[in-house]
Amino acid sequence: MSRNIPTGPRPASAAAGLALLVTVLSACGTDPAGTDASSPPAASSSPSATASDKATGKPSGKAQPSPSATRTKTPAPTSSASAVNGLGVKGTVETAHGTYLQISLAEDDPAWTLDPAVVEPKLLSLYSQAEIEEAHRTNLTFMVEEGLDSPLNGGAWTPEEWWAENENRIAPELHGTARQSLSDGSPFGGMVMQSTFHHERYGDSYRYIYEPDRSRFTALEVEVLGVWLADDGESIVTEISASAEMEVAPGAGEPGTDAQIVQASMTLCSRPGESSGDWLITSWRNLFQVTAG
Repeated sequence: MSRNIPTGPRPASAAAGLALLVTVLSACGTDPAGTDASSPPAASSSPSATASDKATGKPSGKAQPSPSATRTKTPAPTSSASAVNGLGVKGTVETAHGTYLQISLAEDDPAWTLDPAVVEPKLLSLYSQAEIEEAHRTNLTFMVEEGLDSPLNGGAWTPEEWWAENENRIAPELHGTARQSLSDGSPFGGMVMQSTFHHERYGDSYRYIYEPDRSRFTALEVEVLGVWLADDGESIVTEISASAEMEVAPGAGEPGTDAQIVQASMTLCSRPGESSGDWLITSWRNLFQVTAG
């Protein structure tokens, strides 16, 4: 098990077409990950020695915002996109680019249900089955709703706006590193995808669709690859692969394209908080590949 994995975003352009690949790595444990926000931590998000070979801890490869931008707390109307494509909806998000329906996994998505084959047996000696499922659902929810469809994806919110909404979901010892990952200037922040490179290449002709009754994502498939105990001996790790499609302005990117394709490998770690049912994010490990559809 190696702890010397390079950290920080490392974009690499594809040979042809619109593509960007970046890996974001961080520690999955209680090591002082956030003591120096300018220094990336060493990664330790691999499973313990008793974990299955499937859960290796390695990536699986499969504008100016408004200061008053807010996220509604009540459920939003179901959009045609989410209904047709089987996506769940968390709620509406208001941004300087417009209002959109933020996605979640549909209630009947198989990813919610843990297959015992992907769960490290060691977890059951520390947590109940219900607690493991609770942590998994917390991790999965964050990875889909914020990791993929955050208003930071596309630059519709500032990092400060996003942090004000989500700070309480992050373990205190990770605050420094988490905030730095959102503000380091990379097209992809560490904790969430911040896909703005298409604006830099194509300007306003390549943009997401913002409408109050539509989601920016039109398709999403998630596979749970592994759930295990992190190196800190406390955090529960969920690793997924995701394949998704986002709607963009017609004719953007390459001639005739009106979609952005996202392939992602995402790992999130969380430990119990002070309140029952509360789980705090202790680290992450992400790889995103984005291409024109």
